[in-house]
Amino acid sequence: MTRTICLVVLGLLILAPVRSPSVYADVEQSQESMLFSTVGFQSGVIDEMQGSTIRIDGRTYALKTAVVVVTHEMEPLEVERIVPTSLVKFHLKEGHIDKMVVTLPQ
Repeated sequence: MTRTICLVVLGLLILAPVRSPSVYADVEQSQESMLFSTVGFQSGVIDEMQGSTIRIDGRTYALKTAVVVVTHEMEPLEVERIVPTSLVKFHLKEGHIDKMVVTLPQ
């Protein structure tokens, strides 16, 4: 009986992937911060970007200081790379945009 338990435990240890929490913690945390639902987001077309403001469908919005901007593939996107005619889904918090999903023109 003891031998069977030892074999089962040894088998589980061999089959279980070995992960160092410190190695994967940063990757998992950055992935979690980039994944968010777009439920409740507004959508439109970007008319113009000017510093920390953006005009979408003729309406001007301010960007939060820590705005999260990602591509439609959920990859980080620098605000400077956003161009007019890009499609956008955005979330407003306290009247400012805090999250945006941008589809750049092809």
